[in-house]
Amino acid sequence: MSDGYNFQQLKAEILSRSRAIDWETAKSEWYLVGISEAETPETCLCSHFPIIELCTIANRLTNIHVDVGNVCVKRFLGFRSDLIFASIKRIRADITKSVGADATVLFHERGIINAWEYGFQQSTMKKRNLTAKQLETRVTINRKILASIKRRGIQ
Repeated sequence: MSDGYNFQQLKAEILSRSRAIDWETAKSEWYLVGISEAETPETCLCSHFPIIELCTIANRLTNIHVDVGNVCVKRFLGFRSDLIFASIKRIRADITKSVGADATVLFHERGIINAWEYGFQQSTMKKRNLTAKQLETRVTINRKILASIKRRGIQ
């Protein structure tokens, strides 16, 4: 990895926490558990510092949980956490904005929003002019999403 991200170190750290001994097999043992934001900068497994946007991943076989930065989770698992964090920033700046499709899927999968809210988000995502009731619903859903984003560290 370039830009301060050490892919070889990430591989070594992931392999040391995996049952598999080769990288391709080890990758398949890991999945995304959740996302959070750090109050104070942390260091990724790849040694990159600082990271604020954290992705918690877990190993299916060893049950080990670790935090990595959003760049590493994207490169490691192919998960576009950058799009999730962009949605969070967007609604934090303006609660009436829509979250993106990737964020909507993640928050539905995690049980943050229910099936009806998921459908509502999908059907109004690209709409700019919502009715008062639709806008109220979007704001309510966005507040649920923001409340679900855990902050780590000193509060």
